[in-house]
Amino acid sequence: MSKVTYLFGAGASYGERGTSNGGNKIFVRGLPVINELEEAIHTIIPGNQYGNYDTEGFYAKEEGVDKGAYINLVNALVDLKEMCASYPTIDTLAKQLYVTHSHYVTESGRRVAYDDLKRYLAVALLMLQNHKTRDLRYDAFLASIIDDHGKLPPMTILSWNYDAQFELAYSGYSTESRYIPFLWKRLNVLNKTYASDFKPNADFAMIKLNGTAFFSDMRCRDEIYGSNEAGIRDCFFGGERKTMVQCGADYLSSVCHNRLSYAWEKDGFEKMKGDIISRVRDTEELVVIGYSFPYVNNSVDTFIVKNMRNLQKVIIQDPNPEEIEERIRTMTDSIHMVQYVPKQWKQFYISPGF
Repeated sequence: MSKVTYLFGAGASYGERGTSNGGNKIFVRGLPVINELEEAIHTIIPGNQYGNYDTEGFYAKEEGVDKGAYINLVNALVDLKEMCASYPTIDTLAKQLYVTHSHYVTESGRRVAYDDLKRYLAVALLMLQNHKTRDLRYDAFLASIIDDHGKLPPMTILSWNYDAQFELAYSGYSTESRYIPFLWKRLNVLNKTYASDFKPNADFAMIKLNGTAFFSDMRCRDEIYGSNEAGIRDCFFGGERKTMVQCGADYLSSVCHNRLSYAWEKDGFEKMKGDIISRVRDTEELVVIGYSFPYVNNSVDTFIVKNMRNLQKVIIQDPNPEEIEERIRTMTDSIHMVQYVPKQWKQFYISPGF
């Protein structure tokens, strides 16, 4: 298939940071990387400016939100923030709960199971994405590679990210609909957790290895036009726009199916293996952007890299390319490794192959 493959990690959606007058970090645009998640969640907990997550005064300002759902949302975000502070990363705790089938007991005595944690995390990521402007490097990247007729070049994008930053940037090129699953169809997306009309032999493809922080309504048919279009569209694009709190409370509902997945959940990945091989086997150039090859993803990353039989060059766009080079070298035979460290972190690397 394509000779150029991109691999995106969380650093590809990092965006921009600023500093408040008090010296605190401000998330200007984009999404937090994993070690920033605790402080980012703090910024979206309703009423956090009161210091005690006020459930009365702030709730009165939220029209159209059931009080019980509002309190559940506040508790979920407070619990997620606590869990982020209690472990090296939230993924560390998620793996522990998955393996042990146990619960995390919060300081307030609430019990959080594995599926609860994933739901809380997906809600937080949706709220953060709804609240902050997307990482504009995706817009610049798309503008650079898309042709005058809206056609994308022969390439494959592999993404470990739960976000929809790429889709949000691409939505500006869609004249029909900005509904996320519709954009997946246009982009030829293979999603680990959401069935779509994927064409493995098409020129362009995007493969979402961990699914997406996205919810579909279990009362509707689980296909590209069957999910809760109005809710998802309102969350991302306005129209009759919902508040962050409304969106978050809605997605904690039991009728909403969570489409976020972790690397150790093998079922969805097993179904993707054949398509992944067909997309990456002709890769000559691999461009790694903002991805550190964490050990928790090692089996999947090794499977992908080993199936790049013609790999000749790896471009690493990351502040610490040496560590990433070492990780890649453990996955494949000797290859020509090129470290690309940009002088500025403003745009994604564009392959000369385009």
